[in-house]
Amino acid sequence: MILVAVAAAMACGPPPAPEGDVAPLIHAAVLRYEAKQFISGERLPICVRIHGQAGEIGAAVRDALHQSLPDIRSAEACAIVEGDVYLAGSRVPAALLTSGPIRWIAADEVEVAGGFARTRSSTSRPTYRVVRDGGRWVCLGPVVTGVPL
Repeated sequence: MILVAVAAAMACGPPPAPEGDVAPLIHAAVLRYEAKQFISGERLPICVRIHGQAGEIGAAVRDALHQSLPDIRSAEACAIVEGDVYLAGSRVPAALLTSGPIRWIAADEVEVAGGFARTRSSTSRPTYRVVRDGGRWVCLGPVVTGVPL
């Protein structure tokens, strides 16, 4: 009887994270999605904040974003002034993209808190669904809750 209770409790907990550190690949998928959705046609400087990382963007995230977002900056390179995002020390408009924390749903599926800020009227903080598709992680878009099926 105790064995059944322990097995049931383990089945209800979050699944184990897959082998290796895939967090940078997951964050890169979210940041690419946000850039495409929110900044698509604009040539704004982009600053990035990853939950749990202070300062510089991790090398693995930067490498994963190199082709799609080659000129990203760390969040410290931007400043928020009266709700608007600028490059720090200037009045050059910029965008701030955020990713994390990651919540594991299954070994090949996660939910990730995201964020976009540019002006006080264009700020968004969705949660995204990210899945492993073959050997890569893909952001499918925002998680929709509260909508009856």
